[in-house]
Amino acid sequence: MTKSENISDLVKALLVVQAGITPVKRDSINSYYNSRYADLSSVWESCREALAKNGLCVIQGNSVGLAANTLIVETLLIHESGQWIQSKLCLPLAKADPQGVGSAMTYGRRYGLAAIIGIVADPDDDGNAASAKNGNGNVRPMKPNERPGNGGYRPAAASQPRTAPVGQTVAGSRSVS
Repeated sequence: MTKSENISDLVKALLVVQAGITPVKRDSINSYYNSRYADLSSVWESCREALAKNGLCVIQGNSVGLAANTLIVETLLIHESGQWIQSKLCLPLAKADPQGVGSAMTYGRRYGLAAIIGIVADPDDDGNAASAKNGNGNVRPMKPNERPGNGGYRPAAASQPRTAPVGQTVAGSRSVS
């Protein structure tokens, strides 16, 4: 997340918005998972009026991700004072065609908007879907030298300390006794 140098006016306005936000209506049905969710229109309806009344607006855009078949959705929350907060969400494309891009854009806009405003739009599954505890199995476990990145995994930085099991040394290091 990035932000302007000062966000004090933005934070004051966002506090008022968050105190008055109406609950999001989960009025859409995901037939694949047989669950209800709040679509992008519902998330917007829950906050649009409160944002405007408090001098806040949201701008969302997108760009091509650095990794193949990814899309970055950018969400910018701006206060009338010029103060701003920006968040970016990198999403994999299910299909590299216009429908796949459109689907990722809508999904990213919904989650980006909800996150930057502080709206709870979906039921909390305690991370089960993200960790594949639901039996999905599509999540690749991290390797020991990897760390999570936005939209995928990247190798750990070379400057990170290397460790070895007790009694062994890492190549290029000295053992201290």
